[in-house]
Amino acid sequence: MQVDTTGQPSSGNVRQLPINLFTRSTKHAIPQSTYLIPGSWRRYQLSELINKVLKQDNEGKQPVPFEFIVEGEVLRGSLEAWIKSRGRDEETVVNVEYMESVLPPKQEGAFEQEDWVSGLSLSRPGLILVSSYLSHLRILPLTGQPLYTLPLPTALGASCCTWISPPSITEDILLAAGGIDRSIHVFSLPSLTPNTSTPSSPPQEIYTLMGHTAPISSLTVSKSSKELISASWDGNLHLYSLPSTLEEIHQIPAEPTNYLPGQKRRKKLGEVRGPVEGLTDGDIGQAGWRRAPDGMMRGHKGRIGGVVYDKGSEGRVWSSGWDGSVRGWEVETGVCVTLRQGPSDKAALCVDQFGGNGVIVTGNMDRTVCLWDTRQGTSLISQTLHTSSPVPSLRTHPTSSYTLSAITYSGQIQIWDIRSPKNALFAVQKSPPKRKVTKNGKVFGERLLAMDWDGEVVVAGGEDGEVGVWRARGE
Repeated sequence: MQVDTTGQPSSGNVRQLPINLFTRSTKHAIPQSTYLIPGSWRRYQLSELINKVLKQDNEGKQPVPFEFIVEGEVLRGSLEAWIKSRGRDEETVVNVEYMESVLPPKQEGAFEQEDWVSGLSLSRPGLILVSSYLSHLRILPLTGQPLYTLPLPTALGASCCTWISPPSITEDILLAAGGIDRSIHVFSLPSLTPNTSTPSSPPQEIYTLMGHTAPISSLTVSKSSKELISASWDGNLHLYSLPSTLEEIHQIPAEPTNYLPGQKRRKKLGEVRGPVEGLTDGDIGQAGWRRAPDGMMRGHKGRIGGVVYDKGSEGRVWSSGWDGSVRGWEVETGVCVTLRQGPSDKAALCVDQFGGNGVIVTGNMDRTVCLWDTRQGTSLISQTLHTSSPVPSLRTHPTSSYTLSAITYSGQIQIWDIRSPKNALFAVQKSPPKRKVTKNGKVFGERLLAMDWDGEVVVAGGEDGEVGVWRARGE
């Protein structure tokens, strides 16, 4: 099909290049044909062409900007320049995929915290759940002042966090934090509107879930909100069934604190443990009813970086480990039913799953994001995205099977489309921390440690002691 270039600036004898334009979106599909277009055309002119064809059915609608992918690479210049740079024959038809553009992330705010940020969750619209190494859980609205600050009954710090109750629950809301103290602390909130005239019971820790022998690295909750699974540096996954009504009974005795780092050495030297930086006596919360795990999953040879419930089957979870493996587990039996063993030096720090196709995604210490197609018996790593620094946390888009967001130790927030694996669509560098040290002398740094993405908003934080908020639509 010869493209009408009326209205386009003349540039002499412009070569006409044959291309096949196609998309995986039924919303923006145009008739399948080979189009002859000027080689000087770039993304803007190609977008105009597609909108011109679509206007036959979409009269009066605003033009839609598109991105164009040629053989797995986003088109950044002209088509002619792309063909010449690869030594291609100009008569050969080039397949060009197009998709609706993802707008660059736009920062909308930041919330300073007293210490490093260790966990973030956007599972409830308009709210950010934050855990920090100050041993606090904090609930922040996207705009405004904190709603709650919940102290943990430990001075060692919180390592991760999650909402347990779904957004539809507005009273007696449950949430949890994993701790360096090897326990999971489950809190109950009467509501998310603390400043009401109606008296209500204060938020409190109702359960302390125990059994791990090393810090908690990740938490995931079933769709029914009745089960919570924890991952730990001890290499185990624990299953906890949460009662529908409060059970006021200790299932296991209290543990001694002599496991704390340096305790034996301090005892020998006669040292007295000083106050934890940023904490006062009033900041230590009260522990809840101690509960033992209802199930255990063992198999990783080393620390577990992350765990996530399968988005298509509530009876299965996926974990990623520092041993370079991705494992699928049957929750009811605790049996590992799927094992994908990557290189032993590819420590996986985090894991998530695309809901549409079931592909597992891991962020790794070797500065890569890896996609694992677990549906094929012989498949290990099906695709690798290269970053500039280790990836401690990532999230797939909640509805798209192609886009994900990741953070790096170098302080970048990245948006990726796996159909264009050579480069991230966008990479935003988080501003250096404004504060050099905490009030007790702890150094702030640039490394990001935690993030979340709900498809519209990205939040990220880490050693800078700040939760940044960006508007970032990924579909």
